[in-house]
Amino acid sequence: MAGVKKPNPIIFELALDKAKVHPQKSLMIGDNLEADILGAKSVGFHTLHFNAHGNPEHEHAPIIKQLKEIKTYL
Repeated sequence: MAGVKKPNPIIFELALDKAKVHPQKSLMIGDNLEADILGAKSVGFHTLHFNAHGNPEHEHAPIIKQLKEIKTYL
């Protein structure tokens, strides 16, 4: 629908427009640092990195390893 792939900001802006929300009130939970986390952060989303694959630690977003951890950030 957007005609581009993540991490292109157009995808995230389209999602915000469709949901009629501001990025400051939005949370992107993704398993890909570049496409999901860095892409969403570039538009202003809050982010959570679902790092189920044991990728190296980073400081771009809080890291969770189990989905049940999400509720501690809501």
